[in-house]
Amino acid sequence: MSLSQRLASARKDTGMTQREVAEKLDISFQAVSLWERGETAPDIDKLAELASLYQVTTDWLLTGAKTENVFIDFQASLSDRLFDEGRMYTYIKTYASVKKLYQTSSVLPYARELHKGQLRKGKDQVPYIYHPLLISCHALALGLDDDNLVSTALLHDVCEDCGIAAGELPVNQETRTAVSLLTRTSDDDEQYYAKISQNAIATMVKLLDRCNNISSMAVGFSKEKMVEYIKETERWFYPLLQKAKYEYPMYSNQIFLIKYHMTSVIEVFKHQA
Repeated sequence: MSLSQRLASARKDTGMTQREVAEKLDISFQAVSLWERGETAPDIDKLAELASLYQVTTDWLLTGAKTENVFIDFQASLSDRLFDEGRMYTYIKTYASVKKLYQTSSVLPYARELHKGQLRKGKDQVPYIYHPLLISCHALALGLDDDNLVSTALLHDVCEDCGIAAGELPVNQETRTAVSLLTRTSDDDEQYYAKISQNAIATMVKLLDRCNNISSMAVGFSKEKMVEYIKETERWFYPLLQKAKYEYPMYSNQIFLIKYHMTSVIEVFKHQA
């Protein structure tokens, strides 16, 4: 059974109609219909809501795998359910299959292999692959499901951290260019951000990257590092957001949401500091 078939089967087992599901999730019933026809896939947060509503696990919806203790899954924290490395990986894999993001499908295991054994810096060290997976899930949740953009999100750190040249990446030239722009080759910040701003994909991935880091800095950074990070964000990323708003109007909604989130987190920190 595919994801769409499992979604339909689980709904029918509960006796609910598509319209009833839509009302409970505060979405249109057309969205539920599209999921069950395999034309689109639910966002990762909606997937967790569907699992809870249908009394199944997110793992079963994504892969068909069963667990002996479903109750444990429902009692897990929201963070555990949504942002587990394995679930994010499977979600991106499933989404890429549904949306026919062929490059993303091949890049996903490639990126995981390159980052194998690497850990994120910070207080709570986690496997490094968690970071590009989370950025990719963030992109998909915002409707940024362009194959090149998601592939770039998955690969954005591999040249710097894995010793891979952009020209060696098994992707098309558009993705190589974006990854190359995101790879630091000098300490010249002005030149670095100026080049990124000239490429839509590199710009959006860089903004998503910073948004993710801003969101998690409270658990990974010292207070001094957070102050420094906020100053850097205000110096380079606020202008980047402003320029992107006018240069890339096709991403205006996503840019607004990214800016809103980043600004909200930063202002909360400033008032608490």
